[in-house]
Amino acid sequence: MFDNQGIKFDEDTIIDFQFIKSHGAYQSTFGVINLDTGEKTPLLVEVKSADTEDTIYRESNYQDDFESDQVSDFIGTAGDTVPEFLNSFTFIAGNRYAFYLESTFNNQPAGIVYSTNLDNLGQNKQAQFAGGLTELANGGVMLRWDDTGSMLVRENLQDVDFDDFIVGVGGEIKCPYDEDSDVNSDSSSTP
Repeated sequence: MFDNQGIKFDEDTIIDFQFIKSHGAYQSTFGVINLDTGEKTPLLVEVKSADTEDTIYRESNYQDDFESDQVSDFIGTAGDTVPEFLNSFTFIAGNRYAFYLESTFNNQPAGIVYSTNLDNLGQNKQAQFAGGLTELANGGVMLRWDDTGSMLVRENLQDVDFDDFIVGVGGEIKCPYDEDSDVNSDSSSTP
């Protein structure tokens, strides 16, 4: 299973993650939560809300800015906003998992959203999976987040554009049982 209902594998599975881009004023941490134990593992962390400062007073255009070259909307890039933009995680066979995005605004908690709809307030969809299990091993999946399902933004002001935090998932399978494989080395891997 690898979708908005949850993540679960029949065998221990190592998956690579790569931060692609973010838009918005929140400073976020992306990670994995084990739904059976409640243990959270942060994987990709924004050290600031954007590469360059922006204003929160500009009205949202309520559009998906992922492929836009505009220089506004708190754009965050790999290497700047997220210095450590590659990571891996081992999913243990039989355990139930979800992804999470935990955000702050001006150093204050701004909420947490999950890739599993059932775990979000109002069972809202806060993450879009562009692909599934087949694509996970064949080029990867793009996981796109909308962070406005939080305690700071009223429902009528939510933009629901799924460009707030974008992660590449999978695309390369590493075998932890290969003696020549360095499972802990992520600096040269790609999703």
